[in-house]
Amino acid sequence: MLLLHFEKVSEHPAGSDLIYYPEPGADNPPEGVTQIVKEWRASKGLPGFKDN
Repeated sequence: MLLLHFEKVSEHPAGSDLIYYPEPGADNPPEGVTQIVKEWRASKGLPGFKDN
């Protein structure tokens, strides 16, 4: 359920592969995955994450 939510809110084309099958040499701890998604969303002109 959480992975489906991640895929939905991130909209990244790699989806859960960012977590389970990262690119070789990718920064894949949670912070690294978050940074990858933030950079991708910014490059597509999509809004970033909301601060709580």
